[in-house]
Amino acid sequence: MSMDLGFLLEKARLAGMEAAVRIRQARVALRPADVSQKAPGDWVTRFDREVEEDLQEALQQALPEGCFVGEEGGGELTDQPTWLVDPIDGTANFARGYPQYAVSIALCVGREPVLGVVVDPSRDEVFTAANGLGARLNGQRIACAEPRLPGQCLVATVFPKPGAPFMDDYLAEFGRVLKIFGQVRRSGAMVLELAYVAAGRVDAFWERGMGAWDAAAGAVLLREAGAVMHAMDGLPLLESRMLVAGSPAGAALLEDVLKRP
Repeated sequence: MSMDLGFLLEKARLAGMEAAVRIRQARVALRPADVSQKAPGDWVTRFDREVEEDLQEALQQALPEGCFVGEEGGGELTDQPTWLVDPIDGTANFARGYPQYAVSIALCVGREPVLGVVVDPSRDEVFTAANGLGARLNGQRIACAEPRLPGQCLVATVFPKPGAPFMDDYLAEFGRVLKIFGQVRRSGAMVLELAYVAAGRVDAFWERGMGAWDAAAGAVLLREAGAVMHAMDGLPLLESRMLVAGSPAGAALLEDVLKRP
């Protein structure tokens, strides 16, 4: 199937920016009754669902033959062109007014991400990328970080939810990372951490237990910015439950630390 990725990227960018406006308005209007838990540590608001519905309408107008998978509404990733969306990555932050959350939009073809948009409503930052078109922040080209010594590296992560079965393994990894690398950060929004890796703000990142919508847009940003993303459990990228991303040098350093006993 022939698709104009430049055209679709622009449509996704506009849809993401419209969603960001809606999210900023929703943040002002948010009330305790709007917030609930899907599971311990896994929050959702009524605005997550409403923003996802708006995105689905806009994206399917841009690509009528495309399928749609959203974190809230579900769906199945197939070989058909499919939009993969997280309307508010970092909902717990959004619910508390902690300004670290984002809209994530990806287009997958043959189960592979080919286009990604990440919009940060709090900072008016729009990250975009598509196969062969480069990665950009607010229209300016971005690239991953140059090699650094471990003590100079900034590494990011997202903590597991309470009760995660891999918590003990993660805590052991976290301890090793703290001892080796210069700085470690945790913001609570994976898509922003991946965008920061692509922009050279972060050298490397790892997470356990993510969903496909957490990784898809970031995967395109990383690739187009010269960075890498690896599935450490050997599964296909969008099925993996443990991902490492970074500049080539940063990811190699982090993987080495994570693999140590």
